[in-house]
Amino acid sequence: MNEKAKPTITEFFLEKVNNTYDKNGQHLIYNFFLIFSRFECALKESGYHNRSETKLQPDWDGFIISIRENFNPFTNQILEEAVNYLKNNPPKVQIFSDGNLEWKPRVGDINQPLINKLSLSIRDVRNNLFHGGKFNGNYKEDESRNYILLKSVIVVLQEWLSLNDTVKENFKNDI
Repeated sequence: MNEKAKPTITEFFLEKVNNTYDKNGQHLIYNFFLIFSRFECALKESGYHNRSETKLQPDWDGFIISIRENFNPFTNQILEEAVNYLKNNPPKVQIFSDGNLEWKPRVGDINQPLINKLSLSIRDVRNNLFHGGKFNGNYKEDESRNYILLKSVIVVLQEWLSLNDTVKENFKNDI
């Protein structure tokens, strides 16, 4: 007797995601995951890392310092639109309040340079996606905003790669 096996919990989840996001959305999430992961790997391989005895993390602040002087958000229209979107519609951060998970705007230093704000926003987009904040069952309500955030981050990371030859070369290395 050929009974169909009951899907595992992870298969059930993936089926829900695949039924929620169209192929373009799935492709965008996949591309974001690969680009962001490779970017952080390239940062560490290029010496932009903070380390302790137990952990190695990318040094985003050190990298930002290395490109700050050369970053021009007006280099082209696509970059300008991506930067403006991230600046005017920054990702929210997830908090726990009154027994519930909620979203709130990030509180930051308004006098901080734009490139530093972008760096924080980029990492917030990553955190929200990688750590499950965008997979809580409310897939469609904020879908277009989420897609625009992912696309904007990819555009900015592409520009930042062009500003640091060492990171760019490490990004391009064989996998």
